[in-house]
Amino acid sequence: MKKNKQNSVKRNQQRKKKQAKVNTKLIVAVCTFLFSGLMVLGSTYAWFVSEDSEVNHFVGTRLSAEIVEEFEPEVEWQSGLTTKKIIQVKNTGNIPAFVRISLYEYLLTFKIDTTDQTGNGNLAISKNEVSPTVDQKNTESWKPAAKVGGTYLYEGKNLIAENAIVPSQLTGTEMYKFKDSTRNKTALRWFQLVFPDNVYDSTPPIGTKQYWLYKDGYFYYSELLQPNEISAAVMKNIRLSPDAPNKFKGSLYQLNPVMDAHDGTKGLLSTWNIGTSGEIYNMYHERLSD
Repeated sequence: MKKNKQNSVKRNQQRKKKQAKVNTKLIVAVCTFLFSGLMVLGSTYAWFVSEDSEVNHFVGTRLSAEIVEEFEPEVEWQSGLTTKKIIQVKNTGNIPAFVRISLYEYLLTFKIDTTDQTGNGNLAISKNEVSPTVDQKNTESWKPAAKVGGTYLYEGKNLIAENAIVPSQLTGTEMYKFKDSTRNKTALRWFQLVFPDNVYDSTPPIGTKQYWLYKDGYFYYSELLQPNEISAAVMKNIRLSPDAPNKFKGSLYQLNPVMDAHDGTKGLLSTWNIGTSGEIYNMYHERLSD
């Protein structure tokens, strides 16, 4: 009996020694793992920092630009009325950028009241609201309303939508065309867009700076905009012709600019479909890097 007790004590002591060895090995293994993990994390962090500061692959690079406008919105257009619409672009990123702009025109006219046959040009009024209604700020609502004579609530009166021009930005073909004669065959001809003298539709004289060159629906800015730099204006104002018919009284009109920005690399030529020749190519290609 005594001998069995001694053997049991001995076995317990041996078991504790083995556990102690295992625990020691486990602690060493965990410490080794943590230490190696810290080494990996440390070297990874250092690699990102080094790479970032050297070639700007990560957070350090930010291509960003935004449209800057001076605009006096008109709720109700009147013949001969001129509205300021100055459009520029600001580089809000931290690398130089080339920019281009396209313009989209939206127009909604309302039904004229002709019941008295006097030609007074007053807008027709609906007694009740008709859906779909017109949302002045949402041009996507204009066409559906015009199709069914939907109404637009203005100063407590329900004006009746009649005709709408709403271009699609997806096709890349329905933007404003500079000096385009086909526009003169549409209702948009009564809205006269006034451009500054620095907008050209062919290459300007050598030495000209800070200009916009128009080609196939886009106005390309001549300069590589530096961070925080603002371009010269591409638009000055919009004027409703004094000869505009009465049906344009109270019409809704919008001119929305859409801007593209690209860094100063040769990828710009393919991204913007500029090709390997032509006036836009000649304006940019010598200043593009690999």
